[in-house]
Amino acid sequence: MNPVDLDQLRIDASAHLASFKEFMSMPRETVPQMTAVVARKALTTAAAELDLEVVEKEGITPTFLLLPGPRATPSLTLFSTWHAEAHPVTPAAVEGAERLALAATLGAVKALVAAGAARPAVVVAPAAGQGSLPLEGHLREHREALQASVAFWPRIAPSAARRRRIFLGARGRVVLGVWGAEANPHAIRDQLVAQLSEEAYGPRPLDFELLRKLAQSAGAPDFLEETLEDPDAVKGDGEAKLRGALFEPRGQVVRPQVRHVDRPQAWIIVETAEQMEPADVAKKAQALAGATKVEMAEGFHWDRVNIHHPAIQAALRTAKSRSEGAEIWPMAPWVTPSGIFTRTLGTPLVEWGVPLPRGAAIRFPSADAVEEIEREMAELFLRGMGALKTAAQET
Repeated sequence: MNPVDLDQLRIDASAHLASFKEFMSMPRETVPQMTAVVARKALTTAAAELDLEVVEKEGITPTFLLLPGPRATPSLTLFSTWHAEAHPVTPAAVEGAERLALAATLGAVKALVAAGAARPAVVVAPAAGQGSLPLEGHLREHREALQASVAFWPRIAPSAARRRRIFLGARGRVVLGVWGAEANPHAIRDQLVAQLSEEAYGPRPLDFELLRKLAQSAGAPDFLEETLEDPDAVKGDGEAKLRGALFEPRGQVVRPQVRHVDRPQAWIIVETAEQMEPADVAKKAQALAGATKVEMAEGFHWDRVNIHHPAIQAALRTAKSRSEGAEIWPMAPWVTPSGIFTRTLGTPLVEWGVPLPRGAAIRFPSADAVEEIEREMAELFLRGMGALKTAAQET
């Protein structure tokens, strides 16, 4: 693979926007039937231009894989989504910018392939915060065609931070359906969180150093507050609050507004950290529930990424070129599919936020704004592949 000069990389954002215009302009659907049809059309067209094969996991909300040919190893693996998230994503990303991120990701890939870079594999799920079980199965089924040394999840960030945030992993989430009215879901939740807290692995030596730096940062504590659905659920201040938010389990109980005999009477949602595997959490909950049936509906794995991993090193160098440097977090304070990627492909999913250009619209962005986004994505991808042509003095 020949090195690519980022300054000379040709990005035709206008043409690329035209092919995604219908997809990006669609209003949000509760059940995304028409959106799925239009997404399939746009992705099929993009795959043909990139000489990639489209593999679809059919369903009401399908997952699409864009894969290189048989026995071809992808240069990197990319993750994106085509619908919308059920949970708030601010401040990690701009609400509703998932389609823009997908279009820009494929635009950057198209420019890189035209410049001679090798072809990637692309995973396009309906959402990142739900559908963990079918996503895990689909990735495992196509493991060989998806395995690359690095994997990235480009997102659209609300603004350009002074230092770009890099997360060395992510928290997990387990959603459990409690059937029948005999068991008390609140009592199960309380006992389950207590058990997990006693067994929690806690921060590693490097984590303590990173937590201290974050606590002294002007923006990190405020950023953390924005990520928490209930800030009062995490006790303490400064470093203690950061440690609790990132490394301690939390749980909540949600009851359906309308009860139905064919649906669980309550949901227990548990956010997990290191060494808290979804299957083990489900077994503990079932033991606490006794004869009452407990069924796992979501199982997002926690994840940790070594700071020396090539994807993290690519992110660190991109942060240095795009800002004053990196603000490194021991893990993201939210749930991501990274743990699923690590368990199924052996490659963690590194999240990267590209700031939305000033004045850019989400559904109808200008070609200049899209080119700015795609050029930054291209830099990250090239660094991840080791294919960026750099100045002699850069390390």
